[in-house]
Amino acid sequence: MKKIVLIAVMAAGLTACAQPQAPKEDSRLKEAYSACINTAEGSPEKIEACQSGLTVLKKEKAHEQFATQENVRVMDYQACIQARKTGNDQEVAKRCDKIWQEIRSNNTK
Repeated sequence: MKKIVLIAVMAAGLTACAQPQAPKEDSRLKEAYSACINTAEGSPEKIEACQSGLTVLKKEKAHEQFATQENVRVMDYQACIQARKTGNDQEVAKRCDKIWQEIRSNNTK
């Protein structure tokens, strides 16, 4: 997990130092975020660590829409985790698993 956070921080640093038209760094940051999400395996703590990369992506015009949409998915997933802790595990499990699959499939594109 430390490697994932380190990659996200390094990518964020690269993006902050990059010129406005730097598609190579932009794609690296998105790839770092995708790798972070894909290795998180549904763990709320790991997903939270991925949020820093998503925050940086939101600041980039080219990735703003993706980052905003992805943030909603992550927030929905975290709401599922909270709901699971408070009750109705069967219904919540179906919904959370579906959201988690959407997050992962969106990040393999």
